[in-house]
Amino acid sequence: MAIKSFRLDNRRRTLILAIGLLLAAILVAGALLQQSRSTKMYLVANRDLAAGTQLSAQDVRLAELNLGAEAKVYLTQFRVGTVLASSVISGELIPVRATTTSLAPETKPVRITPTDPVSRRIRVGSRVQLWFVPKPLNSETAANAIQLLSNTEVLAIHKGEVSMGRAIDDFELAVPNQNLTAIITAIASAGYVSVVSES
Repeated sequence: MAIKSFRLDNRRRTLILAIGLLLAAILVAGALLQQSRSTKMYLVANRDLAAGTQLSAQDVRLAELNLGAEAKVYLTQFRVGTVLASSVISGELIPVRATTTSLAPETKPVRITPTDPVSRRIRVGSRVQLWFVPKPLNSETAANAIQLLSNTEVLAIHKGEVSMGRAIDDFELAVPNQNLTAIITAIASAGYVSVVSES
């Protein structure tokens, strides 16, 4: 009699455990189904938008989409003064990483190509220094490095093409207006240009 009772208790435990697992599976499936059906409104570029563009209502339109795990990757709204740190093609969703704080009115976005690859720590939003070494007039003279910019925000990074086994990215920097002449002169000169992390 005791053996029979023991078997019944085991069967009850097994049945209860099976029912519990089934209910848990139903709840998980329901949550996943609910998530798959949820949609949000996202911002889509109305036209080709260049880096440095200050977003306005005319630049975007709304699209109702279900992006699942990528829901936080794209903009659903923007604050007044939001600026694009990289270009966005017409019809594309606007990535959160493509935006930055508004450019100060006394700065302009300028694209810089360093002579050598820079630290991988430098990303959009990083603060950097810009150094320039003029090309020496002859082999007997050495030019001194000149710091052209400090504490300057990186607005965008454009991937460079691989050449001779290495790729050098272009950097779009927020250059103060009073430094524009010196920066553009340096870019046009056959000298050494270096972008260095501020931190």
